Amino acid sequence: MRAAVINEPNGGVAIEERERPVPGPGQVLIRVRACGVCHSDLNVLQGAFPFAQYPVVPGHEVAGVVEEVGEGVEWPQAGARVGMPWLYSSCGHCEQCTRGEEVLCQVAPNVTGVTVDGGYAEFMLAPAAYVAPIPDALDFAEAAPLMCAGLTVYNGLRNAGFQPGMRVAVIGLGGLGHLGVLYAKAMGARVAVLSGSADKEGEAKELGAELFINSREGSVAEALLGWEGGANVILATAPSVEPMTAALPGLAPDGTLAVLGAAPGEITVSPMDLIGARRHLMGSPSGSRKDVRDALEFAAKAGVRPLITTRPLEAAGDTLNEMHEGRLRNRVVLTME
Repeated sequence: MRAAVINEPNGGVAIEERERPVPGPGQVLIRVRACGVCHSDLNVLQGAFPFAQYPVVPGHEVAGVVEEVGEGVEWPQAGARVGMPWLYSSCGHCEQCTRGEEVLCQVAPNVTGVTVDGGYAEFMLAPAAYVAPIPDALDFAEAAPLMCAGLTVYNGLRNAGFQPGMRVAVIGLGGLGHLGVLYAKAMGARVAVLSGSADKEGEAKELGAELFINSREGSVAEALLGWEGGANVILATAPSVEPMTAALPGLAPDGTLAVLGAAPGEITVSPMDLIGARRHLMGSPSGSRKDVRDALEFAAKAGVRPLITTRPLEAAGDTLNEMHEGRLRNRVVLTME
């Protein structure tokens, strides 16, 4: 089988021929049909995750079909349409796992495409208990980005206490941010987009945003406060701390800024900006097994579909380089056709 491999940090991406893996007890072999390209894959390439294990096949936005099942697997069966998200497996016995929040496991979490081989390959192994069924309404290329980007924004909204009718500001309009707009609108939000790229205003409005704020012109916080008193929720999707710092005082009372994009540096906040209006700053990772299913089912029923560009597996290295240079539009999905 073909696989795109990162052999060491900053070592580039190599296309290799490998033996097709065989599923062990409790595992399934997925014939990968599509795998989204996430900024976290670039972090793996650049050595930004100290817990990454090399060499590794990146990719944690996996959509495909079960090719073969290992001993003891009753579900899913061969032929089932399944996806694999960021969370590959967890310990299963700690407090977080037993309350259904496996993504918060601190004991023995494994991450798809980071600590174990992921979906930049024609086949991959996965624990049967951690794959998610893909609704028939979603094709593989559409479903792939929802396994991480879609899940992250959907769960971020829920973790931030979102309720229909709230004002939601989305920082950034890239592969993650545009899904933030789409999910928020479909869930009943009024949406604003914050971006330093003025040419994205048209796209923001087409996706459903009622307000576009150019973060390079004037005070972002003042612009948000002028939006009927501020944003109830801010989804920080861009991997940069500067716009997060600038936007936080633009929260309405009891508002929450949910940090979704992993960025270097530190978010700076005045204690008075938090105390005076009882504002909240929180992080929100992708999600646990139930969250993945919820995000996929919601997208299927509500018509949420990512804006994607498909490319062949051999383009993985060039795609990550373009991401690093900020030249990507839409969510790139590698297809194995």
